[in-house]
Amino acid sequence: MNIVFLGPPGGASADVKVGSASRQLAHALRQRGHMVLLLEQMGLHTRRLEVETPCTPYLGVADLDARFRSHVRRADLVLVDSDVPGVAEVGRWATETARGLTAFWDHDTPRTLQRQALRKDAARLTLEHLAGYRILLCSSGGPVPRRLEREWGVPRARVLLPGVQAEHFAPRTHGVRWDLGHLGLLSAERRSLLKPLLLDVACDWPEGRFLLAGTMSVVDADAAWLGNVKRHAATPSREHPAFYGAQRFTLAVSRAEHTPGRNLFEAAACGASLICDPWEGLEDLFSLGEEVVVARTSKDMLRYLREMPEADRLQLGQRARARVLAEHTVAHRALALEQYADEAVRGGSSGAPTRVPDALERLPN
Repeated sequence: MNIVFLGPPGGASADVKVGSASRQLAHALRQRGHMVLLLEQMGLHTRRLEVETPCTPYLGVADLDARFRSHVRRADLVLVDSDVPGVAEVGRWATETARGLTAFWDHDTPRTLQRQALRKDAARLTLEHLAGYRILLCSSGGPVPRRLEREWGVPRARVLLPGVQAEHFAPRTHGVRWDLGHLGLLSAERRSLLKPLLLDVACDWPEGRFLLAGTMSVVDADAAWLGNVKRHAATPSREHPAFYGAQRFTLAVSRAEHTPGRNLFEAAACGASLICDPWEGLEDLFSLGEEVVVARTSKDMLRYLREMPEADRLQLGQRARARVLAEHTVAHRALALEQYADEAVRGGSSGAPTRVPDALERLPN
């Protein structure tokens, strides 16, 4: 396919080694033989581009129209990332200009649903904008894609979950320092999950060693008096293998039902022994009890931390990593996107799959 991909700028916070999700996907699509023009809006903090993922900068919609209109009109697929600056205006231009397929890649569908319900969207991304795309690639599975089709008028909603570049997330162990750690955005919504599954556990088990990494303002008041909870700023992706390797167990909490976060797959790729909160859809991604375990209460968590045999713990991480390599790499996501585009061209079934089709779960050797 000839693909034009409008991705977010590689800003000051971008991980140079791992790259943004759009750069990873563009690289995987090129490896599969597709022609990909990756366009990123220039900013004050735009980083030097990765050699393996070349892209072309632009200044704004006027610059897009002046320089890339013909590319978009000739493209088989025009893909717009939800993190593009001014995504509503850019998306409107792309859908009005393109003659081939158009797709919107929404990295945070629960937030999109919430903002639309409250009629709040800083980018003024309306339902009409979303319905203008031929395909909506969402971060949530389960009933969400069909809901988007029925209630929002989206022609075709499909699941495209975060993928992992496995070469950047190999297991690395330099000595275990923590019994339980968590890395992620510590938003107000996470308080109800972190309190019983980490903070209360630390209180009940003073001998245990715990680590919280991420924005700490939400939990500072709760955790300040706990001497066995280490608080740390969020770590860049290139340091995640060592971060997870220093933990006996890793707590991975969901963003919402049917919606895994990127850290879940990255931690599993690093061979972390994962303990998750229970959420609908987790069983579609990992085998419960074999590749990840679920804790509903602090008692559940303490039982894993203090009673699980070491051999069982290590096998948990090994099996989770094997599942990621078999089904959840960026290459698998590129293959899924190919099928979704082909299905749209052929006018396939309008019923939205709730997970990556079985035929895509294992790449050919």
